[in-house]
Amino acid sequence: MMKNSFVRFVLVGGANFLLDLGIFTLLANVLGWDKIPANVVSVSVAMTFSFVMNYHFVWRSSKNLAQTIAGFFIVSIFSNYVVQNIVLSLVPMFIGEGETQNIIGKFCASFAGMITNYFGYKFVFTDRKK
Repeated sequence: MMKNSFVRFVLVGGANFLLDLGIFTLLANVLGWDKIPANVVSVSVAMTFSFVMNYHFVWRSSKNLAQTIAGFFIVSIFSNYVVQNIVLSLVPMFIGEGETQNIIGKFCASFAGMITNYFGYKFVFTDRKK
């Protein structure tokens, strides 16, 4: 089960990353938004997709929606708004500023967030009594 849930997590995470990156790139590189507000918007849209896919497909949760929503948002807010924004703020110190650097920073931030999300979502969506 662990291996299958991890594979599903990676697949959904990949789709979620593409959605997040697409929105972020549009806002930051095409429309010229600052990278932190662009990240907040892109992550917020992607989070909705992520919840539905994690609940139904990745973890195939037996918990009801009410049991999982609060935990999902706590993990997601920490991972996506705290962890990702810290990484986005630190990356330019190493590689500089610019459109390409924004995308590299977003990739690094998303990877850090994915690690945090996997362990947090595993706790939120799985029934530990089984």
